[in-house]
Amino acid sequence: DYSNDTAIASVRGPLSVSRRNLSASSSRANAIPTENIVSYASGTLATPNTGYFGGGLVPGAASTVDRIDYSNDTVTAPAKGPLSLARGYLGATGNADFGYFGGGMSPTYSTVDRIDYSNDTVAAAAKGPLSIARFGLGATGNSSFGYFGAGGAPDVSTVDRIDYSS
Repeated sequence: DYSNDTAIASVRGPLSVSRRNLSASSSRANAIPTENIVSYASGTLATPNTGYFGGGLVPGAASTVDRIDYSNDTVTAPAKGPLSLARGYLGATGNADFGYFGGGMSPTYSTVDRIDYSNDTVAAAAKGPLSIARFGLGATGNSSFGYFGAGGAPDVSTVDRIDYSS
Protein backbone atom coordinates (compact mmCIF):
# COMPACT_ATOMS: atom_id res chain seq x y z
CA ASP A 1 0.00 0.00 0.00
CA TYR A 2 1.79 3.15 -1.21
CA SER A 3 -0.15 5.28 1.27
CA ASN A 4 1.20 3.30 4.23
CA ASP A 5 4.56 1.71 3.47
CA THR A 6 5.25 0.79 7.09
CA ALA A 7 2.33 -1.64 7.31
CA ILE A 8 2.74 -5.37 6.72
CA ALA A 9 2.12 -6.32 3.11
CA SER A 10 -1.25 -7.98 2.53
CA VAL A 11 -1.73 -11.08 0.41
CA ARG A 12 -3.79 -10.60 -2.76
CA GLY A 13 -5.05 -12.93 -5.48
CA PRO A 14 -2.68 -15.58 -6.85
CA LEU A 15 -0.92 -15.67 -10.21
CA SER A 16 -2.13 -18.25 -12.74
CA VAL A 17 0.70 -20.61 -11.68
CA SER A 18 3.35 -20.54 -8.95
CA ARG A 19 6.72 -19.36 -10.25
CA ARG A 20 9.81 -17.42 -9.22
CA ASN A 21 12.36 -15.09 -10.83
CA LEU A 22 9.81 -13.26 -12.96
CA SER A 23 9.51 -9.55 -13.72
CA ALA A 24 6.66 -7.02 -13.90
CA SER A 25 5.51 -4.01 -15.93
CA SER A 26 2.60 -1.57 -15.77
CA SER A 27 1.21 1.45 -17.57
CA ARG A 28 0.69 3.09 -14.14
CA ALA A 29 4.43 3.43 -13.50
CA ASN A 30 6.26 6.74 -13.77
CA ALA A 31 3.27 9.03 -12.97
CA ILE A 32 1.36 7.98 -16.08
CA PRO A 33 -2.26 9.21 -15.90
CA THR A 34 -4.74 7.08 -14.00
CA GLU A 35 -7.71 7.71 -16.29
CA ASN A 36 -8.33 5.68 -19.43
CA ILE A 37 -6.27 7.15 -22.24
CA VAL A 38 -6.14 6.55 -25.96
CA SER A 39 -2.92 4.85 -27.01
CA TYR A 40 -0.91 7.02 -29.38
CA ALA A 41 0.71 3.92 -30.86
CA SER A 42 -2.43 1.98 -31.72
CA GLY A 43 -5.30 4.49 -31.42
CA THR A 44 -7.11 2.13 -29.02
CA LEU A 45 -8.06 2.52 -25.39
CA ALA A 46 -5.18 1.70 -23.06
CA THR A 47 -5.73 -0.15 -19.76
CA PRO A 48 -3.98 1.92 -17.06
CA ASN A 49 -5.46 -0.03 -14.15
CA THR A 50 -3.52 -3.22 -14.79
CA GLY A 51 -0.08 -4.66 -14.17
CA TYR A 52 1.69 -7.59 -15.82
CA PHE A 53 4.00 -10.32 -14.50
CA GLY A 54 5.99 -12.22 -17.12
CA GLY A 55 8.34 -15.18 -17.37
CA GLY A 56 9.77 -16.90 -14.33
CA LEU A 57 10.61 -20.42 -13.27
CA VAL A 58 7.99 -23.11 -12.57
CA PRO A 59 10.63 -24.85 -11.87
CA GLY A 60 11.52 -24.80 -15.60
CA ALA A 61 11.43 -21.52 -17.51
CA ALA A 62 7.99 -20.05 -18.24
CA SER A 63 6.67 -17.77 -20.98
CA THR A 64 3.47 -17.00 -19.08
CA VAL A 65 2.25 -13.39 -18.75
CA ASP A 66 -0.35 -12.74 -16.03
CA ARG A 67 -2.43 -9.57 -15.70
CA ILE A 68 -3.57 -8.15 -12.39
CA ASP A 69 -6.37 -5.60 -12.11
CA TYR A 70 -5.60 -2.85 -9.59
CA SER A 71 -9.29 -2.18 -8.96
CA ASN A 72 -9.94 -5.81 -7.97
CA ASP A 73 -6.71 -7.26 -6.64
CA THR A 74 -8.24 -10.21 -4.79
CA VAL A 75 -9.11 -12.35 -7.83
CA THR A 76 -6.78 -14.80 -9.55
CA ALA A 77 -4.60 -13.11 -12.18
CA PRO A 78 -5.59 -14.41 -15.63
CA ALA A 79 -2.91 -15.64 -18.02
CA LYS A 80 -2.59 -13.49 -21.14
CA GLY A 81 -0.56 -13.82 -24.35
CA PRO A 82 2.83 -15.48 -23.71
CA LEU A 83 6.33 -14.07 -24.08
CA SER A 84 8.17 -15.15 -27.26
CA LEU A 85 10.59 -17.27 -25.19
CA ALA A 86 10.32 -19.10 -21.89
CA ARG A 87 12.80 -17.58 -19.43
CA GLY A 88 13.38 -16.45 -15.88
CA TYR A 89 15.60 -13.79 -14.29
CA LEU A 90 14.46 -11.12 -16.79
CA GLY A 91 13.89 -7.39 -16.38
CA ALA A 92 10.77 -5.38 -17.29
CA THR A 93 9.75 -1.78 -17.86
CA GLY A 94 7.11 0.01 -19.90
CA ASN A 95 5.25 3.14 -20.87
CA ALA A 96 1.54 3.97 -21.27
CA ASP A 97 1.13 1.70 -24.31
CA PHE A 98 3.47 -1.26 -23.97
CA GLY A 99 5.40 -3.41 -21.51
CA TYR A 100 8.93 -4.58 -22.36
CA PHE A 101 10.51 -7.75 -20.94
CA GLY A 102 14.24 -8.17 -21.65
CA GLY A 103 17.08 -10.59 -21.17
CA GLY A 104 16.65 -13.67 -19.05
CA MET A 105 18.02 -17.14 -18.62
CA SER A 106 17.32 -20.70 -19.79
CA PRO A 107 19.85 -20.39 -21.55
CA THR A 108 20.91 -16.72 -21.44
CA TYR A 109 19.01 -14.38 -23.82
CA SER A 110 19.27 -10.85 -25.19
CA THR A 111 15.66 -10.88 -26.46
CA VAL A 112 13.32 -7.97 -25.70
CA ASP A 113 9.59 -8.77 -25.91
CA ARG A 114 6.86 -6.15 -26.15
CA ILE A 115 3.32 -6.67 -24.84
CA ASP A 116 0.56 -4.36 -26.02
CA TYR A 117 -1.60 -3.27 -23.07
CA SER A 118 -4.58 -2.62 -25.36
CA ASN A 119 -4.46 -6.15 -26.84
CA ASP A 120 -2.85 -8.36 -24.21
CA THR A 121 -4.27 -11.69 -25.41
CA VAL A 122 -1.84 -12.03 -28.33
CA ALA A 123 1.71 -13.34 -27.98
CA ALA A 124 4.35 -10.75 -27.10
CA ALA A 125 6.29 -9.45 -30.10
CA ALA A 126 10.05 -10.02 -30.10
CA LYS A 127 11.81 -6.68 -30.65
CA GLY A 128 15.44 -5.63 -31.06
CA PRO A 129 17.88 -7.45 -28.76
CA LEU A 130 19.89 -6.06 -25.90
CA SER A 131 23.57 -5.46 -26.72
CA ILE A 132 24.59 -8.62 -24.85
CA ALA A 133 22.75 -11.67 -23.52
CA ARG A 134 22.35 -11.56 -19.74
CA PHE A 135 20.09 -12.52 -16.84
CA GLY A 136 19.27 -11.08 -13.43
CA LEU A 137 19.17 -7.55 -14.84
CA GLY A 138 17.23 -4.56 -13.60
CA ALA A 139 15.05 -2.26 -15.68
CA THR A 140 13.52 1.18 -15.39
CA GLY A 141 12.17 3.75 -17.78
CA ASN A 142 10.07 6.80 -18.52
CA SER A 143 7.47 7.59 -21.19
CA SER A 144 10.09 7.63 -24.00
CA PHE A 145 12.86 5.18 -23.13
CA GLY A 146 13.47 1.93 -21.25
CA TYR A 147 16.79 1.08 -19.63
CA PHE A 148 18.04 -2.45 -18.95
CA GLY A 149 21.11 -2.55 -16.73
CA ALA A 150 23.75 -4.88 -15.37
CA GLY A 151 23.11 -8.59 -14.98
CA GLY A 152 25.11 -11.78 -15.12
CA ALA A 153 26.68 -13.89 -17.87
CA PRO A 154 29.32 -13.16 -16.50
CA ASP A 155 28.65 -10.09 -14.32
CA VAL A 156 28.31 -7.00 -16.50
CA SER A 157 27.83 -3.27 -15.93
CA THR A 158 26.29 -2.55 -19.35
CA VAL A 159 23.18 -0.36 -19.55
CA ASP A 160 21.12 -0.59 -22.76
CA ARG A 161 18.52 2.01 -23.70
CA ILE A 162 15.55 1.09 -25.85
CA ASP A 163 13.59 3.79 -27.65
CA TYR A 164 9.87 3.03 -27.35
CA SER A 165 9.13 4.90 -30.60
CA SER A 166 11.26 2.50 -32.62
